[in-house]
Formats: sequence, C-alpha cells, structure tokens
Amino acid sequence: MVEIDFQLLFEVSPDRLLVLAPDPPTFTIVGASDAYVAVTHLTRAALIGRGLFEVFPDNPDDPTPTGVANLRASLERVLASRAPDAMAVQQYDIRGPDGAFQTRYWSPRNLPALGPTGEVRYLLHRVEDVTELVRATERGDELRERTHAMERDVIARSRELAIANRELREANARLGELDAAKTAFFGNVSHELRTPLTLMLGPLEDALADRDAPLAAGQRARVALAHGNALRLRGLVDALLDFARLEAGRLHVRFAPLDLARATAEIATMFQTAVERAGLALAIDCPPLGEPAWVDRDAWEKIVLNLVSNAFKFTLTGAITVRLRATAACLALEVVDTGVGIPREDQGRVFERFHRVAGQRGRTHEGTGIGLALVRELVELHGGRVTLVSEVGHGTTFRVELPRGRAHLPPELVHADAEARASAAPAQVHVARAEALAREVAAAPTVATGRARVLVVDDNAELRGYIAQVLAPHVDVTAVGDGRAALDAVATALPELIVSDVMMPRLDGFGLVRALRAAPATASVPVILLSARAGEDAAIDGLDVGADDYVSKPFSARELVARVRTHVALARTRRAWIAELERANRELDAFSYSVSHDLRAPLRAIDGFSQLLASDCAALLDARGREYLARIAANVARMATLIDDLLGLARITRAELRAEAVDLTALAKGVVAELRRAHPDREVEVAIGAGLAARGDRRLLQIALVNLIGNAWKFSARVAAARIEVGRTDDGFFVRDNGAGFDMAYAGRLFAPFQRLHGAAEFEGTGIGLATVQRVIDRHGGRVWAEAVPGAGATFWFTVPGASPAAA
Repeated sequence: MVEIDFQLLFEVSPDRLLVLAPDPPTFTIVGASDAYVAVTHLTRAALIGRGLFEVFPDNPDDPTPTGVANLRASLERVLASRAPDAMAVQQYDIRGPDGAFQTRYWSPRNLPALGPTGEVRYLLHRVEDVTELVRATERGDELRERTHAMERDVIARSRELAIANRELREANARLGELDAAKTAFFGNVSHELRTPLTLMLGPLEDALADRDAPLAAGQRARVALAHGNALRLRGLVDALLDFARLEAGRLHVRFAPLDLARATAEIATMFQTAVERAGLALAIDCPPLGEPAWVDRDAWEKIVLNLVSNAFKFTLTGAITVRLRATAACLALEVVDTGVGIPREDQGRVFERFHRVAGQRGRTHEGTGIGLALVRELVELHGGRVTLVSEVGHGTTFRVELPRGRAHLPPELVHADAEARASAAPAQVHVARAEALAREVAAAPTVATGRARVLVVDDNAELRGYIAQVLAPHVDVTAVGDGRAALDAVATALPELIVSDVMMPRLDGFGLVRALRAAPATASVPVILLSARAGEDAAIDGLDVGADDYVSKPFSARELVARVRTHVALARTRRAWIAELERANRELDAFSYSVSHDLRAPLRAIDGFSQLLASDCAALLDARGREYLARIAANVARMATLIDDLLGLARITRAELRAEAVDLTALAKGVVAELRRAHPDREVEVAIGAGLAARGDRRLLQIALVNLIGNAWKFSARVAAARIEVGRTDDGFFVRDNGAGFDMAYAGRLFAPFQRLHGAAEFEGTGIGLATVQRVIDRHGGRVWAEAVPGAGATFWFTVPGASPAAA
C-alpha cells in the first residue's frame, strides 16, 4: 500500500490555508500552505510557532481597524460551538515585501478539526484574497458581475461546507461512542483483573517472606518466578487502567511542589542493579534545579520509569544516561541510550497507542505498545511535550520538557501546601521486570549422553529458562533467544527437536520453520511452536508453515514434556525407517542393475533369432506364424525399454550430483523439440515459461523433464486440442496437460516403480518414468507431487531448493 504524505498534500494545496492551535488568545500558527505563504509575502519559518496576531497585527495607520477583533471573535466562536464560521469580507491590511502595510480585502472561513472525543484539536483558517474584486466593485466597472459570481460561489461552498461539517459531526459522534465503549471495556477488564491479581500476589509474597516455614531452594525459585510474572501482569493491568482513565477524563492528577532532581535520581537508581547485571553502565546526571517542579508525582514516576525501562529493553551494549536540566523556559529530562535505535519511518509513530516497531531487536519482544503513548499523555497533562532523536544502530534520546512554574496548570488541581508523593507499586513492577530481563539463562551444554538434543528458542529469558529447566531431566537442552540464533545453533549441532516461540525479534517462529524446511539438512527436523495465540485458526497457521505441533500458552509442564517425548520418539523412528529404506533401496538398485545387465544377453539372442526366422524362414511360415514372430519382436522391444529404464533408475541413484546453474526453460524446449521430431503427425500447443532456472545437476534435471513432458505428451494424445504448459509459481515448477488425468484416490501410487493407472492397451509405458522423476527430485532435496481430474488433465509439481524466485 502506498504511504500518503498528507503534510505534503496540505502544503501544495492551491487554497490559502493556515493551521492554528486552539490556544486563545495566542492562536499559535502550526502549519501553512504554500499559497498562503506566497500571498502574505512571508516564509514558512517566519510563520510557524508564532501567534497569529503577532504576525498579522492591525495596521497602526488605520484609525478604526477591525481585522484583528473580527478574526479573533470568529475563532472564539468556532472554539465555543465546534462549528465552522464564515466571515463577511474583511479589510485586513498586511505588510508588503517592503515592510509597509498594504490595504487588503479577504473572504475568510474558520473550521474546527475535532479529535476522537469531540475536542477541538486544530483550527483551519482559509482565506481568499478578494482585494481586486472589492476595488472593482468600488469603481463600478465591468468586474461587478464577476464579484457577484464570486459571492455566489462563496455562499454555495459555505452551504457545502455546512453539509460536510454536519456529516463530520455525526461521524465524530459515532467515533466517540465507539471510543467510549472501548474505554469502558478497558476500565472494566482492568478493574476485574486486579482482584485475582491481589489474591495471587499476596500469598506469593507471604510465602517468599515466611521465616517460620521457609521454602526450600527449588520451591523458592518457582514461587519467585510466579511472583515476578504476577508483578508484570499487574503492571500491564495498571497501564491499561491508566489509559482507560485518561481517555475517560477520570485520571486524577494533583500538581504539587517536588524536588524533581532528587526524585528523578531516586527512580533511575532503582535500575542500577539490573543495568549492571546486564553489562551496561547507568549514568545519572540530575544536579539540583534551584526550584521545585510542579508535577503529579505518580505521573512523573511513570514517565521516568517507562523511559528508562524502554531504554534498558533496547540497549544491549553501552550505557544509559538520565539527565535533568533547567533552561530559561522549561525543565528538561533526557533519557539517552546507545541501543538499537528506531527506524526513521517509525519515529513519527512511537507515541501512538499500541504501536510496536516490527522486527526490532531487544531483550524481549514482549510489550503492549502502551508505555510511550502513556508517557506522551502524562507529559501533555503537565502542559509539556516529549520528543525523540534516534539513529538505527547508534541509540535514541527521549526529551521531556515541562514548563517552569505553575501558571500554565489548572488552578483547581494545584496544591501549594502539599508535597507530591507517589506509590512504590509502579516502580516495583518496572524494576522487577528489568532485573528479570537482565538474568540471562545460560544455555545448557549439549553433552554426549545418548539423550535427545532439544533446542529451545524464546526471547523471554524467564520462559526460556523455565522450559529448559522442565525439559532438562529428560533431554539435553540448548537455549537461544531468537530465530536467527537458532539457525546458527542448528548449523553447529543438529538437534533432534526444536521448541520455539512464535513472536520473536529478528526472525520469528514462522520464519524459523520456513528456513528449516527450505534446507535439505534441516527439512525433517521436527518443530513444536509455542504461542499466546489460542484457537483452531492459530494452530492451523502454525501447521501450515510446516511445524509438527502447536502448543498454546499457558501450557502445563507435563503436557510439554509429553509432547517433546512423543516427537523425539517419532523422529528417531523415522530416522530408523529412512535408514532401513535407504539400505533396501541400495540393495534394490544393485539387484536391478545386475538383473537388467544379465537380461540383456538372452534378450539380444531372442531378438536376433526372431529376426532371422522372419527373414530366412518367412516362406515356411503361415500368417499365424508371422503374427507370432511380430508379437515376439514387439515384446522384445518393450522388454528392452524396461531394462533401459531400470538401468537408468539405478544409475540415477549412483550418479554423483554436480551443482550448477540450470536453464530449465532451455531444457524443456529441447525436450519438446525432440518429441515433435519423433511425432511429426501430432499437433500439440506447448507454452514454456521464460526464465525458469534452478541450481542442480543439469543431466538429471533433464531426465526429470524428459519423463514429465513425455508423460504429458503421451496422456494428451487422445485430446482434440492438446495443450502442455511448463511454468513456475510460488509453490514450485509444474508440467500441466489437458489429457486423460487420473483419480486422486490413486495419487499416492504414482511415483512407485511399475505403477500404472491406465491399461497398456490405452497408453503404453513401463511404469518407471515417474519413479525416476521422484528419485531425481529426492536427490536434489526437493519434493514432487501431482494433482488431476479424470478426463480433464493433470499437473505434476516439483521443487528444487535454491531455485530462483517465481516471476511476479
């Protein structure tokens, strides 16, 4: 989908437009179209960020100016009514290029841009320069009719605007209802979850603190793990509840004086242990500010906690710096990290609710996408703003600016006689989570114990460690943090089973399965996927990509162990069968070669003596005798073909593969050319796709195409308008015909030697061709299959790993 740059479209609009902030009496200019900039003889830099009436004051030489007063009144009407306001033609003088005021006449309209809850987010100020029309009217010249036409157009457009605005108000009302329902849902769910959470955390904390009956080491570790994750769940619930309160306007804030430097340093220091354990440095640079800050302590704590924990999550090496300064206009907090950075295309969206940067590497892939959005909302409650500067691979700086003093705050929320205080609960949740992420679980060494080797893949260090701990009594476990690390581990030592999470950074579980299935060496390694997505559709998605099993979270340890044991046993059984089958195939190939070679001598004798009888003793034979000789000759020829096919099949198994770039288009065209020379009486339409290429053994792939295209040529012989197509899709290469087809109930028999679905009287053949094709494709690490409808043709598919991508 093409991304639309709405700011660019606004700026190049032919209309003269200003975007104003709803901050009376200033009405700060936040946007301007090129047409507006041009007509006012200014630059965009001279407009943006300044007050409307600071840039466009009344003409001091006009004894009775009305422009500023009328425009201010119109804008205030729009704020009060949240409806558009069309003004009469106004005299509003502006400075010309030389700085002197020029008399100008304008036809202005002011419109509100409403937010999701009905509040005025921006004011749109649109003007038309009607100076020349007014002057023409005053002169009474021939332009009067044009003036009337302009007035009629203005009235008509005003009516259209009124209709559009009514529709917009109705849409906003519906959006508001939906938003209110969503907010109520979040609030209700969050409240309901807090009761069972309380009943979980209380007993867990009591068990950990019990000195009279202390827990054994193993039990204590389990309870501590449960307690840490219950804390994390409470943090998620609290974040949802805060958002529900913000959107409903029910988040109670209390602005009171606070030593911001001391409070910020105390909050940041809570992360010291986790940061050092992770091998990072934490610098806290918060000197005294010389004055108290007017903040809500709870809100400020959440701002700092979210920014520092976010920096910790995405900083794998280097340092995190928390810096606080007082400037002439504001108090500024900066949280600087040397982390992975944020891609430019995502920087404008990181403060959006529930937005997460796809594929970003971090200590964990978990998160709701609420933290930074909550930061922005809380900062704006303080009349401040939050910005960021980031470069991928070099880190990110988040900057929070709060206005100094308290004049900007609602007076009824300011408590000058109180000190800002906060609960320790939010800090406990964030710090506990950081410490959990810092505790990387060491991968269990894989030793030669004779036990199965299992690779566990999960970006959550705690869950990765828990799974490894559960499986360790039964198998040898290696644990890694994402799909790419898993591929590296597999390249070093091939496991017998992989247990992988789905949602992970860099390479997720689905991508890992696809990569494993695409490589011949790992194509058969069984994979169990773990995911928080429950339900039949989620399981089908997992199985569709090639996973062997799918387990929904939460799962029991006993269930996971049982599934691991089952898949390990199946894998070992399959390997034993494959090994036995390979041995049997080798013996069969040797037998086929020996028998076929030994049969050639007597067959040549039968053929030779039959020909002598036919030539030397023809006069002694009657018609029946000559018929018998003809049958002998035909069956000798068929037997010779069968022997050649068996020898070919045996040679394919023994032949050494030579990997090279193969032009399958050229090979297919060569096969068709030979068929046309051998059957000059046949009219067959053949379509061969361009650019069909693979990497493999040219000679063996040619044998496969000879059999597949020859098969299509043979079974379309009785079709009036025979057609054969050779091509490629995302599924693989294919050879398709519109011939006899077959019943799919027998598809499983097609590629076994000597299997025929049609009688020899219908279509001749030895039953070796498709078995040869399968042997060729198997040796290339691919697979072959077929689809057909009786009487409507067949399609034979095959894959060759390393083939070039299908054409779009």
